[in-house]
Amino acid sequence: MKRFLVILLALAMIFTLVGCGDGNAKDTASDGEKKLKIGFIPLTLNNEFFITMVKAAEEKAEELGVQLDVQATDQHADASAQLEIVENMITSGVDGIIIVPSSSEGLLSSLQRCKETGIPVINLDTRIEQNVLDEAGIEVPFYGTDNYAGAELAGKAVVEQFAKGIETAILTGIKGQESGEARRDGFLDAVEGHVNIVAEQSANWEVDQGYVATQNIITANPDVKLIFSCNDGMAIGALRAVEEANKDIAIIGFDAISEALNLVKEEKLYGTVAQFPAEMGIKSIENMVKLLNDEEAETYIDTGTKFITKDNVDEHIEYTKKYLD
Repeated sequence: MKRFLVILLALAMIFTLVGCGDGNAKDTASDGEKKLKIGFIPLTLNNEFFITMVKAAEEKAEELGVQLDVQATDQHADASAQLEIVENMITSGVDGIIIVPSSSEGLLSSLQRCKETGIPVINLDTRIEQNVLDEAGIEVPFYGTDNYAGAELAGKAVVEQFAKGIETAILTGIKGQESGEARRDGFLDAVEGHVNIVAEQSANWEVDQGYVATQNIITANPDVKLIFSCNDGMAIGALRAVEEANKDIAIIGFDAISEALNLVKEEKLYGTVAQFPAEMGIKSIENMVKLLNDEEAETYIDTGTKFITKDNVDEHIEYTKKYLD
């Protein structure tokens, strides 16, 4: 009887060990090594631009056998909520963090913790300000759009296609955010001396705020004929306000999300500046894996821009379908 109990105890221990092994399978590579875990923090998941970025990153992460933890805030401008996500990821023990920052200043303490704990960071889409990186004492690769050059493309098209002196308004993004300021500056420098800027308002990248801001602009400037919006969401909001006011106002956006592309095709938006968020997602995963394997990674990648009008919109619609179907 005693021998029988010993055998039962041994079997129970074996089953327990097997059960523990199965429970950790999702975090373990096929060769038994622990999977790398990367925290991926887009600005929001309520914007097709970032959805495309995430889907491409997820595909690449699966291909390379790494675990991706994707978290985002509901609003573009919610810097405090984003900071909480970053802090939680550091505490949970991610191996690396990839982020589109809402606020550079708000990330200072987290960047310092990343340096202290040896967690590498890659910055996408919107640059973390250099003075913040310097204060944190950390080097962070940046992969994204040359926003100034992209907006410059839109501005050059305006100079070529619109009459000199056209009354123009600008919708800007989150105040102080590098990407929005670069887009504003690139457009303004390209159209200098050709257009008459009559209004400039921040709409924080949001559709509803773009709608309200455009209502205000039209009321104060009834002769405005052109709106440059620093993203497509605000441009879509602007279009709604323009249509409700029964105005003939050309609108140019930035991002080339699918809804904007369809509106360009329908000639409701004049154009949009295409970015390539999928490339940002792919390159960030590839290079984070290199960093975590002590290999050399790219410190800067320009993922490109292209000005989209009715003449070339079909080609870009096909490109975006790869990550949205």
